[in-house]
Amino acid sequence: MRASSSFFFVILLFCFSTAALAGDPYVFFDWTVSYVTSSPLGVKQRVIGINGEFPGPILNVTTNWNVVVNVKNNLDEPLLLTWNGIQHRKNSWQDGVSGTNCPIPSGWNWTYQFQVKDQIGSFFYFPSLGFQRARRVDMEESS
Repeated sequence: MRASSSFFFVILLFCFSTAALAGDPYVFFDWTVSYVTSSPLGVKQRVIGINGEFPGPILNVTTNWNVVVNVKNNLDEPLLLTWNGIQHRKNSWQDGVSGTNCPIPSGWNWTYQFQVKDQIGSFFYFPSLGFQRARRVDMEESS
């Protein structure tokens, strides 16, 4: 009986020590940003998409998680993503505001890394240079 209780104690101690040493989880995303054709308002137009889709993907993360987003810019212009309303723990300079971050040149990539601070709610990201958010490029229809 004494040996089994000692074994149980060792297992219990191991479980608690492992949990105490565990860090906050990481989530990884690989994005390729390019122009895609979409009809967000019922009219075909060229828009900025992520991984060939518009709108871009939803990031479902929990507070204190570490977020790593590798962004490849396949646009013909610089790109800068702004993480609107998200309080960045550890790397607040990666919030994507022009002047704090440099734009990602065409053909290059950048990896955003930040830890989501204690927040509850829905937040969004968007390209924040010039008029990329509101830009519309007329498409020619072939008959």
